[in-house]
Amino acid sequence: MCALPAAQVELTYAALSQPIRRFFDDQYRRAYQLIADARHPVTGLYRDAYVTEGLEELPSSIAATGVGLIALAIADFEGWESKASEKAVLTLRAMAGELPGLEPAKDQVTGFFAHFMDMETGARFWDSENSTIDTALLVSGALFVREYFQGHREIARLAAKLYHSVQWQTAIADAEKGEVFLRIEEGRGVASLAPYNEYSLLAYLARGTPEGSRLWQQVYSPERLHLLPKQLVGPGRSIICEEGNIPSSFVYQFPYYLVHEYTTSPIYNSLYANIAFADRRSWLECHSAPTFVWGHGAGVTPTGFYHPDSISDNPEHIASPYIIAGFLPVYPQGICDLYNIYRTIIPYDRGSAPQAVQPSGCETRFQDAYKYGLSRFQYDPAAPCPWYPEHTAVIDWSSMLYGLTAFKHGTGFFARHNKLDGLALAS
Repeated sequence: MCALPAAQVELTYAALSQPIRRFFDDQYRRAYQLIADARHPVTGLYRDAYVTEGLEELPSSIAATGVGLIALAIADFEGWESKASEKAVLTLRAMAGELPGLEPAKDQVTGFFAHFMDMETGARFWDSENSTIDTALLVSGALFVREYFQGHREIARLAAKLYHSVQWQTAIADAEKGEVFLRIEEGRGVASLAPYNEYSLLAYLARGTPEGSRLWQQVYSPERLHLLPKQLVGPGRSIICEEGNIPSSFVYQFPYYLVHEYTTSPIYNSLYANIAFADRRSWLECHSAPTFVWGHGAGVTPTGFYHPDSISDNPEHIASPYIIAGFLPVYPQGICDLYNIYRTIIPYDRGSAPQAVQPSGCETRFQDAYKYGLSRFQYDPAAPCPWYPEHTAVIDWSSMLYGLTAFKHGTGFFARHNKLDGLALAS
């Protein structure tokens, strides 16, 4: 069994060397640009993903639109967008049904939105489900910009309207057990899921209802998480999961940035650090990778299918650098890991991969795949040729932007803007 490297002095943005600082600043800006380029200029909806071919054919994802709203707040904070609030208003009007010519598809009884919709009309796309978690990701973005753009009355009105348009309690399958529904069909929940997963965000948003308050207080509040099924991942380290079934690392990342009590809780921060430890350890022990290669994320694989890679299920050895970024608040040394991936595996601004692994004629595919920086790659020395991802989902990529933001400005940036105040929870 390989041991993890000894802990090093905690890194901060201010303490970065000039080469790493230049890399950070460039990757940070690219992290936002991928999301910005996914935005429809007329409707404000965001495409589901960046793809190297067929981009115009992709629909909007409501999860991506939620990410887009948070990205606008970050871009305003960094000075990258001079009209961020205006863009947020357009997006909110579209999703609130107030933009002429666009009617967002949703369950008419409960208000839960279709996962995918046409970028220009809002019509349901791919016969997609009314998704509970993706609706939560959308509304979380709306409430985030509401907190960020304090005093902007139109953003406040639209975000509150969007929040109150959803009957959150319908997503609760069993408040005592912490079970929530995967989707909504004709006003009723379908396919219940046991805790813990990223659906804890639903519990957070449902707290304004009696059943939702009970769900949160009895199962999902940080003080109750220790009662959920756990698995030991190292000496004195345990994580929430079913025995032998550790989920993809993004499951823990989305709630960390979007649920106020998780961002600020020492309990959840300890859990979060344990997940990062387990992810890194598995790459050393199971994939024989260098110490800087890790990150079990979700995305398209060499077989062409979307797969949520995890510690117990990553057969194609796909590393997701955006997962490393997402863990920076509890493992700041990860910024050196990202830099080493850039320097030795994905030098995205140099035009091609290192010659040792780069067959002739692949430069264009490399450039297209890594246009926005460090996306997924396959760490498999036995592979006959390198694999370049042709699809990067905005929701998965969000960990890159959120993590880099937190590394530079601290998690306080999220804690200040991901909280639900009394007005947001009022009936």
